[in-house]
Amino acid sequence: MLKTYKKLRENKYNALLMDAVFIVMVLVAFSWWQNKGTLAAKGQQAPDFNLASLNGDTYQLSDYRGRQVLVYFFAPWCHICRASAPNLNDLRAARSEEDVMIFMIAQSYESIVAVEEFVADLDLAVPVLIGGEQQMLDYKIKGFPSYYVINEQGELASRSIGYSTELGMRLRTR
Repeated sequence: MLKTYKKLRENKYNALLMDAVFIVMVLVAFSWWQNKGTLAAKGQQAPDFNLASLNGDTYQLSDYRGRQVLVYFFAPWCHICRASAPNLNDLRAARSEEDVMIFMIAQSYESIVAVEEFVADLDLAVPVLIGGEQQMLDYKIKGFPSYYVINEQGELASRSIGYSTELGMRLRTR
């Protein structure tokens, strides 16, 4: 077996392919481990919420049945959130609100001012809601950023924890 492996690696293209397959396997395993224990995205109804935004508007998730919704949970102190949140602006620019509604929900914040500074620094173009402990429990948030894609029937369709590119979010939302 080891001889066969070494023989295959002698060809640089085989070696590259084997390395790529190994990297993909590690990433898939890491993603599985990272999502373990979070709310499963297997067609169950998304927990409803009724939350105020930074600008004072109120949003209830169930009001958006019939539309796909991306719910992005973040913490203002989270560096990965800071790096990935601008991708939501890119997604918003590429897709209309009728196509996919995007909500950012602030969690684990020290103050509303910290959330406002985070939003202002990134010039975010999506509604930023003020979450609480109930959303952490309902969605089984284990880390930040965490996001869920909710289909038109209000069912959880996809989930992820950690950095995601705009392309990754776009693929998950169709």
